[in-house]
Amino acid sequence: MKIILLVFLFLNTFLNATTNDKCLIDDTIMFAIAENERSKHRPIGYPYLISFNNSENIEKLGKTLASYLIDSRTIDCKSKTLCVKILNTLIENNITNLDLGAYQINYIFYKIPFEDYFDIRKSYLKACNIVYNHNKKEASWKNVAKYHSGTPKHNKKYKEKLLKNIAKYENGDSNR
Repeated sequence: MKIILLVFLFLNTFLNATTNDKCLIDDTIMFAIAENERSKHRPIGYPYLISFNNSENIEKLGKTLASYLIDSRTIDCKSKTLCVKILNTLIENNITNLDLGAYQINYIFYKIPFEDYFDIRKSYLKACNIVYNHNKKEASWKNVAKYHSGTPKHNKKYKEKLLKNIAKYENGDSNR
């Protein structure tokens, strides 16, 4: 029965389209993505994060951002205004392989107004659009997991974590 429910949830999600102001991807899927993407040091949906995908970039910055580091690759920039200032500085210094905001949207692949990365509603809608576009031709959990990576090894790991989170929510094992 649980598998049938998950299949129904999945198919129902991708029979709909997304618009610029409304996400029709099921909230459970979007919440599971937010949980997969969150920093372990901040709550799900916390928007003021910049994560470096190249550790050399953090080393390159030295002590400049040390007070903002919350783990080995992520800074908490505390506010939308400060996040935008830091992002501008990083890009000026050719540091662009960054995951931004609550949904950790990669700057290299998805260019949106800087403040939108750090606005929970706008980043949610962008993340929704990304998931929808990955599933336009064929809806599958593999395509949902392309939100994180199309590389088979990383995609599979992300998909498994995503399905585990969704099952947890469906069973009522998690507070949302």
